[in-house]
Amino acid sequence: MSDYFKKFINSQLSRQITDEHNFKNELESLLKLTTANSHPNINPLVELLRDIPIIKWNLKVHGYLLSKLLFGSTNILNLPVSNEIFFPKWSASVSKDFFTGWFRKSCSDLKIEPVLHRKIWELTYVLNNLEHYGLITPEFAGIGFGCGTEPLPSYFASIGINITATDLEPSNASAKAWIQTDQHISDSDKIWVSDLCSKEEFKSRVSLRYEDMNNISSDLEGKFNFCWSICALEHLGSIENGLNFIKRSLDMLKPGGIAIHTTEFNYSSDEITIDNWPTVLFRKQDFLKLHKEITKAGFEVPDIDFSVGDDPIDWFIDLPPFPWDKGHYSNDLPSEPHLKLSVDGFPSTCFGIVVRKPL
Repeated sequence: MSDYFKKFINSQLSRQITDEHNFKNELESLLKLTTANSHPNINPLVELLRDIPIIKWNLKVHGYLLSKLLFGSTNILNLPVSNEIFFPKWSASVSKDFFTGWFRKSCSDLKIEPVLHRKIWELTYVLNNLEHYGLITPEFAGIGFGCGTEPLPSYFASIGINITATDLEPSNASAKAWIQTDQHISDSDKIWVSDLCSKEEFKSRVSLRYEDMNNISSDLEGKFNFCWSICALEHLGSIENGLNFIKRSLDMLKPGGIAIHTTEFNYSSDEITIDNWPTVLFRKQDFLKLHKEITKAGFEVPDIDFSVGDDPIDWFIDLPPFPWDKGHYSNDLPSEPHLKLSVDGFPSTCFGIVVRKPL
């Protein structure tokens, strides 16, 4: 550490800040980019901090270029796609899944590009579990929780499956953030995807219903061949609420039906995590506990695989700014690779759960 910087730290520590107002003023003066006469603030703390967003941006751009080299329509390296067969398991999103035929077929069915984004993996995880259990069948019934603007209801409608798409009541305080970011179902037209089915087909097969995932209505019990949710249950207020929702969702199933849920997985720590917060992070111990309880209750559950991948792209942890963030360097923020990301400082990814109700 330079002598100048040592002197700076000592001078700051030695100052007598007598009240909160003075402390706020001191902090603001350290962080301002310019002085009162519009000259650059050459305060050493500013020098250390001001370029961090640009460093993060440059890292994101390099990750984006790697993604484009490997995947999608710009697969310059022309890497082979494996014939690996999908087999149900509780698992995290890993890059090797993006090189499988089952992943690419699901992307084709949904008319989406197979980019390195965990949301795409979640959609394909739902579809392939349903296909494995033979539930992509006309006249069957499914219910989606916290659907937002997913393409799945339109896809299911195109096959002839009857869908109940649910979201929070718009007046619910917890729905406010989803409405502001345009991820909430305000009406059924909002989730119709014209590339996947006609409007008439959609209207005849998909119904919108407002449901609180912490208090699911009893009249829905036993009516569905399958249910699903995609990264919704981590927003129910606590880890316990999320686990209780998964167990409660099983009550909606007919015999032989399956529940498929994806959520946030804190793979970096099995002890410290985020809980009792708008977004919670589940750990290995939480999934093991749930697996044991559901098995004991007589439901069919596959094995658990906690691997998060060992390819270079699996080591890339995405950081803000994200596409929904504003005020950064470009209106076209790179949205991939986005398999792993930092959530409140914890490296996290999505994790898939599937449970079958016995016949």
